Amino acid sequence: MQPNKTSPLTLFSQSLQYLVPIFQRGYVWTVERQIQPLWADIVDRARELERYMAIRQTAEAQGAPHLARKPRQHFLGTVIVTEHRDGTIGEPRTTEVIDGQQRMTTTQVLALAFRDVVADLDDEFLRQCMDTYTCNAGTYRMPHARYKVWPTNAGHQEMTDLVECRSLKKVCERYPVATIGGGKSRKRVPRPLMVEAYLYFYGVIGLFLRSVDFDEVVPPKPGSLEELTDEVLMDQGHDVDRSLGAHWIREIRHESDPKLPRSERPIQPERIQLLISTLTEYVQLIELRLGADDDAQVIFESLNDRGERLTPADLVRNFVFLEATRNNTSAAALYDQHWRDFDEAPAEKGAVSKSKLFWKVDERQGRLTNTRLDTMLYHYVSMRTMNDVKLDHVFEEFKQWWLAGRKDVDQELVRLKQAAAVFRAMVYPDRTTRLGRFAHNLRVLDSTTVTPVVLFLAERLGCDSDAFLSCLTVIESYLVRRAVCGRSTKAYNRVFPGLLKRLSEANAPTSELLAAHLQGLSGGETQDWPDDAIFQKAWLEFNTYKVLRTAKTKMLLEALELGSRNEVHHESTQLPSAALHVEHVLPVAWEIHWPSPGDENAVLLRNHLLHNIGNLTLLTAKLNPSLSNSGFGVKRPEITKSLLALNAHFQGTIFTIAEPVWDETRIRERAQALFAVAVRIWPFSVSISARH
Repeated sequence: MQPNKTSPLTLFSQSLQYLVPIFQRGYVWTVERQIQPLWADIVDRARELERYMAIRQTAEAQGAPHLARKPRQHFLGTVIVTEHRDGTIGEPRTTEVIDGQQRMTTTQVLALAFRDVVADLDDEFLRQCMDTYTCNAGTYRMPHARYKVWPTNAGHQEMTDLVECRSLKKVCERYPVATIGGGKSRKRVPRPLMVEAYLYFYGVIGLFLRSVDFDEVVPPKPGSLEELTDEVLMDQGHDVDRSLGAHWIREIRHESDPKLPRSERPIQPERIQLLISTLTEYVQLIELRLGADDDAQVIFESLNDRGERLTPADLVRNFVFLEATRNNTSAAALYDQHWRDFDEAPAEKGAVSKSKLFWKVDERQGRLTNTRLDTMLYHYVSMRTMNDVKLDHVFEEFKQWWLAGRKDVDQELVRLKQAAAVFRAMVYPDRTTRLGRFAHNLRVLDSTTVTPVVLFLAERLGCDSDAFLSCLTVIESYLVRRAVCGRSTKAYNRVFPGLLKRLSEANAPTSELLAAHLQGLSGGETQDWPDDAIFQKAWLEFNTYKVLRTAKTKMLLEALELGSRNEVHHESTQLPSAALHVEHVLPVAWEIHWPSPGDENAVLLRNHLLHNIGNLTLLTAKLNPSLSNSGFGVKRPEITKSLLALNAHFQGTIFTIAEPVWDETRIRERAQALFAVAVRIWPFSVSISARH
């Protein structure tokens, strides 16, 4: 390994292209977290250099130059690159960036912004100098071979545009501020992070070269909306930043054509030289050039970019593709075939996330939230290792599993991609399918601990097989019965890894084996599978709505709706497109219009059964309070307007009398009728229907 103390502009002055491997993550630095602090450090060095030059001039005039002390240097970090490779005819000399791609990309974006700020000056030498830092001279087969930094796929277009546009105006035209939706749902679509970095640098460099302090505070005009807004925010305890730097950030985030403050002032040539001197002499980094015997993966794992911790997905991706490179396999081909979707697949329509990419959307796992890709890898590694893996240890567990036996990279990526397809179906469920309905119920029950078992069964049995669907019914029965009976989920991190190990020991896992294992669990209520007697007691006697709350109760009723359908009901696996609402037939505020059942004990019994499953139903339109609280004679016609099979009970002959009655006896009768449906949907048996 060859260390080399240098500066970003010195590195870029070489005729060399820095390649970020195709499998590394895209550009992730943000203005607030990394770029503002970096610029503040650069300006601090520039100011110190400016003071040093003034002191030195005075000291030299007095014959005591030794009194002027040189400024200290700012250490930007370390960049690790491979050995430089000479290109063939029409190709540039290149090196791959193993670590430090974020700072390499950022400093190149800074150089591009610097180039464009001074582009209109009548100084041919300066323009050529800036071109030296931003483009490789020569003619190449591919246009992008001229670029100093060629990022991973996700940043190709942005880097191309930033190099080729050569002006703030053209960059802003290429990347205008956009919005989607309307009214209260109107949302701003942010510019790409790399473009935002360029715009920020363009503004603060422009201020610096005009001797304007980007920390200069510009108070709002008296009586203006801005002043009133500031007063409200300060009254609420918020800090209000009215500096020119903050103003510029607001401009680039909200205006398609941002206006640089103080742009009427001329650029000062001495400030250009000051910034170039700072960037070449007083902003330093260490370039470590790997030798043939250096292990790039070990070094990569030990280092993080500034403020952006490497995620499990980052570490796994780099480990796998470096393994491929070691085996003389084309990493680029493997990436295109198996991994590109993880980096580029768009998010589903209506996704509640700032990310526009499916696998970058946040996904909650227990009390923690990570990207979908990291969450999928957590479940995948749990499935492969059959352990209760901690989210913080995903990569370490993955690496240990990988190194425990010889792995074929292509084959393992195929398996990972197949598991990802199942996981995608689980986080974005299509409820017209059995897997989709299972996944929806799993998410409502907040029982994602079972996901590794589902991934394992899908891999072994195939997602469309009756054997796989039968296994889903067993798992769902276990989870739903425990939920209805008010059982805790705390032991699931032991139950499902144990189940996974049991299934893996079988040549072909079956629903019978799965059911037998769950029926044989010891430990009482902490992990038992409630049998029909226990399930029935809870079903008929518990306050279902209070035990499960709204979302789980709705899930239960929706499953009962589908389970109540027969050949008369078409689209038997689909719920109505309209939103469904949980309704208490006997209303919570029953005292208003419903007669009292009698003495105090009778009232207690009524209030106990009020939230029982027998008194709950679904409606496609929420009743207004007056109808909801009305007597049964008024309310029943509203319920029977529904075409849901769940409400066919209220059209029965028992309600044809002049004064229809809904009381404690009727609630118990309906609960019993629904229980007959529930045990078909969630049986305590291995003789089950896979496709309910």
